[in-house]
Amino acid sequence: MESYTLITEWLENYPHLYTLIGLSLLILISWVANWLVKRILVRGVYRILKNSELGRYSSLADSSFIRRMANIVPALILSAGIVIIPNISPVAVAVVQNVTTAFIVLTIALGIGSLLTIVNEAYNKRPDAHLKPIKGYIQVLKIAIYAIAAILMIASLIDRSPLILLSGLGAMAAVLLLIFQDTLLSLVASVQISSNDLIRVGDWIEMAPLNADGDVIDIALHTVKVQNWDKTISVIPTKRF
Repeated sequence: MESYTLITEWLENYPHLYTLIGLSLLILISWVANWLVKRILVRGVYRILKNSELGRYSSLADSSFIRRMANIVPALILSAGIVIIPNISPVAVAVVQNVTTAFIVLTIALGIGSLLTIVNEAYNKRPDAHLKPIKGYIQVLKIAIYAIAAILMIASLIDRSPLILLSGLGAMAAVLLLIFQDTLLSLVASVQISSNDLIRVGDWIEMAPLNADGDVIDIALHTVKVQNWDKTISVIPTKRF
């Protein structure tokens, strides 16, 4: 204890060195925590999933998804530990915390997107999945989640409330409608296709102007894929239906 006190008192005479050592220790602790989580926890969860019923869903059993979520741990350590670094400026603390918060939001958004992919994969294993595909709805949910995540990330980086950004979206409504025009048209078309049961996976369709003449193999938000009689693939915009 006395040695620690002496070292601390000596380092206080060299504030820059004291700060550098503190930052180095924080980065080292974050790296060790990241290594432990990915080496022990992630591998353990990965093996459990591989040997369970959930292992049949490749997206869930994929270690890259679990590793991505594990990246939250070192980010939390950096965000919490930066405040105890000696002689560090409040501006630097705010920058580190804002960046780590934005990173955590991005990681969570990507994780939710992966989970939605798993939901779609699980749904497609149902015998009647081709009658009511949900891929378009999943893609809409992903777009909404990523849009919300983008707003939260920008708000974190500029250290402002997300409500301020949302209030400014009203003035940008016309620009946003122009940017997302194709997405909105595709969304409406996808809903109409699903609700009115216009086409299904496995149906034979012919659209000569688009060089499509074959079986529908995929119905997504923006496109419908058709495998032609000569085994070529034609991609038709959903809004053309």
